[in-house]
Amino acid sequence: MIDIGIALPFTLGIVTAVNPCGFAMLPTWLGYFIGRDTDDTRTRPEQVMRGLVVSLTLAGAFVMVFGALGLAVTYLVSEDAVARRTPWVTVAIGAMLIPYGIAILAGRKPNLSFLQPRRGPRSRELWSVFGFGVSYAVVSIGCAAPLFLLHVAGSFRREGIIEGLVVYLAFAAGMAAVLTALTLSLAVARGGAVRHLRRLLPHIDRIGALALLLGGAYLIVYGVYEIRILADVNTASNPIVDAVTTLQVHLTNWTADMGGTRVGLALWLLIWTTAIWGVTPAMAARKRRDLLIATAVAWAVLEGIMYRGELVLFPVARVAIAWPERISHWLSDPVRWAVPLEVLVTATAVLVLLTWVRAALRGSTGHHRP
Repeated sequence: MIDIGIALPFTLGIVTAVNPCGFAMLPTWLGYFIGRDTDDTRTRPEQVMRGLVVSLTLAGAFVMVFGALGLAVTYLVSEDAVARRTPWVTVAIGAMLIPYGIAILAGRKPNLSFLQPRRGPRSRELWSVFGFGVSYAVVSIGCAAPLFLLHVAGSFRREGIIEGLVVYLAFAAGMAAVLTALTLSLAVARGGAVRHLRRLLPHIDRIGALALLLGGAYLIVYGVYEIRILADVNTASNPIVDAVTTLQVHLTNWTADMGGTRVGLALWLLIWTTAIWGVTPAMAARKRRDLLIATAVAWAVLEGIMYRGELVLFPVARVAIAWPERISHWLSDPVRWAVPLEVLVTATAVLVLLTWVRAALRGSTGHHRP
């Protein structure tokens, strides 16, 4: 199993992705990603590769900012000085997201060449994604910096350069696991299911715009709340911030109960499997066979030998079996913290299933036409 020295920063990276300061950036990022363009005619390998490159660019920007933060706090400025400035940046980022969301909602995307997506991993799209990752990291500093500086950045002084680098990469892997899993899932759904129902595209853009608006509004609310706290520690709590923080705490506790290493390995195993499924159609038969064998071996080792089915298969099966009971509690206990996530997951699953069924029926009808 993974040594505890690596497991702790790995878990910290996962938790950092859902920190209460930057929690709104996750749906905001997904809204930003699906609102980038409506070009869903690309092949499956192109969609999957785009999702991988974009999500890893986002995660890379995030961990680079935190690495720079560690160096700055160690050699240049104090942690308190950073904490007093980041709330103002949070408010500014939120204020910038709102006009962009309004423009998309009105059907008038800002005509900024820097933000216009182009095909290929070297396109300017990655610079835009990198900037979003920097913004995500900046708004997360207020909540995530103390633990990061203690357990990750501090490891360079305690353990040395090599060990500190390993710890830092473990943190990056945990952070990237969450972002890559979410983005890749969206890329697959957008490039597969959505492609068969072109009429859904305007609605998807509106959903993305709504996510940008809500995320921007929350960042402003949270930034103002942090500014007030810095001015007066006796400031009354904010119900919006409290609600989001409660949801984040439940997710963090769930990750801790499941084990951060286990959650991270499950995410990376699913990411690897999805990536292989996506890119193999564009590969030669021999390379495709080798990758499929490697994937099967990875599942056998991680899922079978190391976790005996408790990494992905059994947990997913238990959740699926209990899902009807969860749905039955929506009306009896609508304020339960997991209800919004359960509604979102259920609606997405139903939409994807209906889309696949309709596409299959259309394909079957077309196949039997003379």
